Amino acid sequence: MMTPKIIKKEYQSGFKAEIILKPHFYQRFFGIIVDFGSSDPQKVAGSAHFLEHKLFAKKDGDLSTQFEDIGADVNAFTSFNETMFYCSGIEHTPKMIDLLFELVGQPYFTKENIAQEAPIIEQELAMYQDDPTWSVNNAIMHDMFGDSNLGIEVVGTKESINQVTVKNLTQVYEANYVPEKMQFVACGDFSDNQVQTILRQVGKLQQKYLHGKGKSIAEKQVSSRMLHDQVLPARGNSNSFGLGIRFKNFKKVLLSFDLTQILLEIMLESKLSAMGPWFEEMRKKQLLMDSLQISVNYTRQGDFATIFGVSPQAQEVIAEIKRVLTEPIKKNSAEYRFIRQNFILQKKEWLARTARTSNDLSYLAIELIEENLDHENLTQNIAKLQAMNFDQFYDYCQKIMKDSELCSAYLENK
Repeated sequence: MMTPKIIKKEYQSGFKAEIILKPHFYQRFFGIIVDFGSSDPQKVAGSAHFLEHKLFAKKDGDLSTQFEDIGADVNAFTSFNETMFYCSGIEHTPKMIDLLFELVGQPYFTKENIAQEAPIIEQELAMYQDDPTWSVNNAIMHDMFGDSNLGIEVVGTKESINQVTVKNLTQVYEANYVPEKMQFVACGDFSDNQVQTILRQVGKLQQKYLHGKGKSIAEKQVSSRMLHDQVLPARGNSNSFGLGIRFKNFKKVLLSFDLTQILLEIMLESKLSAMGPWFEEMRKKQLLMDSLQISVNYTRQGDFATIFGVSPQAQEVIAEIKRVLTEPIKKNSAEYRFIRQNFILQKKEWLARTARTSNDLSYLAIELIEENLDHENLTQNIAKLQAMNFDQFYDYCQKIMKDSELCSAYLENK
């Protein structure tokens, strides 16, 4: 994959900007990322997500309509440790950047507009809860991380959503939407003159809108809660189940969160792949018919993986997954040979996917600005992955899994 040219600048306030050059693209992407998300300290769970919604509200109405007026798309998302606002369009670059800074830098919270927003977010929560997997995921996350913000849904709970006020939302905003915790990114085909013009405009806008000094980022936290296996009452006929894996030394082995995440995803996919011997055995026994959903995450509040599936004999499948993940693999066994071959294929697939997505401006810009926020280096990680052989990969995964802990939950029809 060809590494795009990136121009970076840090302003006196601590605010950072980077421009990713992608020649021959008509579309232009702009974003502002905030080093603050749903799992970070906030007295009312879900405040980060509520704040993301309410920043679109301005005295003259919803700011998104002004983006639409110039033919630009605008959106935002909240994840565990970050919030991002972004827009894209072909024309009106200065106006898009102006509106983006107005979006994040000019809050307008009133008792009335907060009261109007609460039922909308409640409805969003209800939509998630309608999915049978939600209750399984909720049980697993709470078991791994308790009543911490990481153990609670990103949007919060029904109770916490209705506890948001002008005062506490303003406090969260003022503590986190500060220059040193925010970064700007642009991606597209820009001339040297346009790059300098954008950086000057960004410099003036961050000075105009962003003030204050935030609290320092909390150190990595490690949960020590005892983990359990849970049986949950099913609503309807769902046979959903899930497992959680809580890691202790996620970064210790490789000194890179991103590379560790990639290796663990490859390892879990290899061991539990629908193309592998283990899954074929589960299929023959009619315990599993559809592939498993696997996700690996790292946050300031803890590192974890989740595995979800559907089975009429969930308890038996959970026991099998635990066995596969914890027992050493016998060399030259069918499972060992498959994982070895699959590692090569998965590595090629991951590198090819990374190369393909480099032509998606929004994906590329978000990926690179997240890497920057986490002090990661995508280019270095790609080089390390390319150079890694199977024995190194297997040894790394064994060390990472060594101190991990597992929990599970499944729905049972009474």
